[in-house]
Amino acid sequence: MSTSGENREIPLVEIAQSLEDPDLSIWLHLNLSNSQVQRWLEKTNLVPERVVEMIKEGVTRSRLERIEKLDDCLLMVMNDFHQEFGEKDGDSSLGTLWAILTPRLMISLRNHPLRTTDTLRFDLRNGQLNPYSTIELFHELIDLRAEYLRSLLMRLSETMDDLEEILLKGKDLPEHENLGRIRIQCSRLRRQFAPELIALHRLQKRLPYWFSEDDKLRLNDDLDLMSFLTQEISNLYDRAKILQDEQAAHVAEFNARNLQVLSVMTVIFLPMTLLTGIMGMNMEDLPGLKESFYIVMTLMGAAGAAVYASLKYKKII
Repeated sequence: MSTSGENREIPLVEIAQSLEDPDLSIWLHLNLSNSQVQRWLEKTNLVPERVVEMIKEGVTRSRLERIEKLDDCLLMVMNDFHQEFGEKDGDSSLGTLWAILTPRLMISLRNHPLRTTDTLRFDLRNGQLNPYSTIELFHELIDLRAEYLRSLLMRLSETMDDLEEILLKGKDLPEHENLGRIRIQCSRLRRQFAPELIALHRLQKRLPYWFSEDDKLRLNDDLDLMSFLTQEISNLYDRAKILQDEQAAHVAEFNARNLQVLSVMTVIFLPMTLLTGIMGMNMEDLPGLKESFYIVMTLMGAAGAAVYASLKYKKII
């Protein structure tokens, strides 16, 4: 796809010729599951060998760095959200986007459909975006992904608000698995996007020479937005963890109240049980136990005293 002047999709047969035109800025978005793309990667000089090796090795850790030997191009390994077709809110599972960026060429590669790149391609086709260079296209990619991440965090935050309201009312308790799912989801998001924030900080210190002042300012804005979203992920994780602790405290209090009721009922019925047990003993008709009532009561009292002394010695009571 050409991104200079008027955006247009380049036919497959014209890609080689378009790459030789210095006035065009081009974005190549490739599907790694295609065998032709895999063969092209092994032969082309446009994609550094380092990137090809990272793709084959399955490297998914976020990074943004310069490769000075290749005209100071920018190497990117980024997280993006899987595109689940037919679902309104989509999925929050993450995939990996490998890319290289030069002043007039951006090549992105992925194994599965990714939300941000598919949205970006759709907007370019419909004329909703008109970037003048691949650098601006890179910023649009960062912004679209951050916008989806923000909408995802807003949905999680609204869910957390509902669960907190249920817990405050005290009538019902939120389901434990809902809180656990939110906490695990936030933990995964933080684990994936926190390294990317570090990578942006490192890139900011060593920018390619072809980044203009406007590009540097926009990168600062991207960095501030990513810092804010990463902090929001941590806040949601902490809220879920605190709410789980509150829920556990409510469950413990509920169980303690029930045990207290059972204990009171036991104490109430203990004299009755004791009296019925004693009065129900009929030793007159048993051989050898005639007139042994007081002996049995003495043995019962001694046994009770022995148990009490044992519990007292072990500091159980």
